[in-house]
Amino acid sequence: MDDVVTYAPGEEFAGRIADTAAESTPAWPAMPAPPPGAPNVVVILFDDLGFAQLGCFGGLGGRVRTPNIDRLAERGVRYRNFHTTALCSPSRAALLTGRNHHSVGVATIMERATGYPGYNGRIPQDCAMLPEVLRQHGYATMAAGKWHLAPDEEATPAGPYDRWPLGQGFERYYGFLSGETSQWEPDLTADNHRVDPPGRPEDGYHLTPDLVDRAVEWISGVKAVAPNKPFFLYFAPGAMHSPHHVPQAYAAAYEGVFDDGWDAVRAATLTRQQDIGIMPPEVELSPRNPGVTAWTDLPEDEKRLFRRQAEVFAGFLTHTDEHVGRLLDFIDGSGLGDDTLIMLMSDNGASAEGGVNGLLSEMSYFNGSPEGIEAMLDARASWGSPETHPHYATGWAMAGNTPNRFYKAFVHEGGTLDPLIVAWPGKVADPGSVRTQFHHVVDITPTLLDVIGIEWPEQVKGVAQRPLEGTSFRYTFDAPQARTRKERQYFEMFAHRAIWEDGWKAVALHWSSSVLQRLGHIDHELHDGDWDADRWELYHLDSDPAENHDLAAEHPEILERLVALWWEEARQYQVLPLDDSLLARLDVKRPSVFEPRSRYTYRGRIRLPRPASPDVRDRSHTITARFVVTEDPAEGVLVSNGGLDGGYTLCLHAGAVHYVNNFLGRTHSTVSSEQPLRPGEHTAEVRFERTGKHAGRATLSLDGAVAGTVEIPATNPIAYAATEGLEVGSDSTSPIWPAYAPPFTFTGQIVEVTIDVLDDAAPLTVEEAAAQDRADMTRQ
Repeated sequence: MDDVVTYAPGEEFAGRIADTAAESTPAWPAMPAPPPGAPNVVVILFDDLGFAQLGCFGGLGGRVRTPNIDRLAERGVRYRNFHTTALCSPSRAALLTGRNHHSVGVATIMERATGYPGYNGRIPQDCAMLPEVLRQHGYATMAAGKWHLAPDEEATPAGPYDRWPLGQGFERYYGFLSGETSQWEPDLTADNHRVDPPGRPEDGYHLTPDLVDRAVEWISGVKAVAPNKPFFLYFAPGAMHSPHHVPQAYAAAYEGVFDDGWDAVRAATLTRQQDIGIMPPEVELSPRNPGVTAWTDLPEDEKRLFRRQAEVFAGFLTHTDEHVGRLLDFIDGSGLGDDTLIMLMSDNGASAEGGVNGLLSEMSYFNGSPEGIEAMLDARASWGSPETHPHYATGWAMAGNTPNRFYKAFVHEGGTLDPLIVAWPGKVADPGSVRTQFHHVVDITPTLLDVIGIEWPEQVKGVAQRPLEGTSFRYTFDAPQARTRKERQYFEMFAHRAIWEDGWKAVALHWSSSVLQRLGHIDHELHDGDWDADRWELYHLDSDPAENHDLAAEHPEILERLVALWWEEARQYQVLPLDDSLLARLDVKRPSVFEPRSRYTYRGRIRLPRPASPDVRDRSHTITARFVVTEDPAEGVLVSNGGLDGGYTLCLHAGAVHYVNNFLGRTHSTVSSEQPLRPGEHTAEVRFERTGKHAGRATLSLDGAVAGTVEIPATNPIAYAATEGLEVGSDSTSPIWPAYAPPFTFTGQIVEVTIDVLDDAAPLTVEEAAAQDRADMTRQ
């Protein structure tokens, strides 16, 4: 290739053009080329992983085994003062753009967007993402796993696709677009289209190994063609977010390990953290969080349930570590280890969204009908299986954040302090050591650019770019004892506020109704809409990283300066206006490509996400399907919406037509035709008449004749499923009706499916709004 003449974009043609080719000299537009020595980069981003849950960060008192991640820490360095935004979408936005989360419109999860620049959930084009810049400098780019950076209303087959991974600079994508998905039966997207999982749970399929397989396959392909082309892999598994799904053998390996309970685990964890240098000797354990019962005060039945929850979570983490290990082994075994910079981190602290008792089924919780202790105990043996959608109790989240206060979604250290490992053989001084410099997830992109040797461009795709807002911590690789170069960092999440500067942190917990949605009932005066009533606390994190000693009264001048600085930062980075509303934020009208209407018509097989599906919850409606039977007996779904935990399906099974309404997986109200259908064209109609709050009557007609009626005493009031929406011709993820196995594709021909919505949805009650808030928050 040395004799190929090239010219860079924007330069004049470097050849010569004469009257004929014989007299001319060719030249080619230059291909993007990385700086000399540019490393491969792998960012591994865990979800809801607490500061203390990895073995090399305390491992819940040495109880949890993560040997592969621990091996990565031994060849790299661990950061004990690394922070995030306290929530998933905001942390991911800050990580990939190098700007603060409000600056790019991602103040909170995508589902809670409002019409203010810092809160609209629409990352602007003048804040391009790192993969786009790397791609333009000769990198291959792939994202695998969770995205959750496209507004719900844009994650549709009609797009727009510019905020999907491929629109943000990733050349390949395989994963799930929403905040969570089943690990056994995930709602998957490949590049810009939805795909069925390549296996079923009964065959041993699980999402984490699938993601690793896809990442390995992609790296292999890149290096097979261009061995010197560097790659950027953004690997973001669903672990450790709920649902805590894992093969039972992994959970069984932890049987009895957590019998002494969360208080003992916390104490043992801090001791281990001090022994391995993650926490200094003078650190004290923070008080038990509000609403968490002392382990010794719990009834024995509750202890039995909570132990099982911890065993499943620990098994899930070890299972994830095993498959992360496969990725690391592949990189090393391919001879890429010395040329690959790996960063492993979490997006926020451990999650308390399981509530005080944990959850067997999140969907039951979302829909205001969670299982009680007795029902959850009955399901202990199946906890973590495809039939469950579980989360652990708040006490285990508290232990997972040891020694810190509070959890994910709070800006105390329990929400914002997260593990970070950086490994780069031969390029990081003193492998196995700990770094103490304060840094933040917004600093990741500036650090990677610093390492690679790339300046942030003035324009990307013709759009002038805002400057980066993070600070590179590349200097910490070589200088373990260097003073931090980070000047300050503000925090805001659900109106909780904090700011760090020069070792000091001011923090205010905003006690609002939405806080009680996350902590359960707490006897505390609420400050809904009144931020002046909040009390600011002051901590010197350098000497008190667990925020145990409030120094506000001793240093009022420092507190006053920091609070004033917080307001300056808030104005600079689009944090205002502060908003703690619940019902109003859920009822915000947003621009959407989806067109709500009273009649929806579909032809051919369709798969839609939940936000783009007709909303027939608690509304009278009809479903009419015209179809052709070509086989005898006919099989398959005509139309469905939902999954294992609720929804409806109109299908043919053993040749007969069936309509099934599933309430939380507990009851399946069914009406069926008596005789199998003969080949030919047919019409099936279901008329659902609302007879009461979330109740109704369904009448099935076949070819104009009534086939039967069923009373439906209860339907899911808030959501049918976590992510699944309307499908025509299949039920692709978890089955709405246990009589069939997904995808149960219709064997005949679908001519047309029409859904007519006959009345308007009733306004949300306060209780329903609270349930919707729980659903949005737990899914993120």
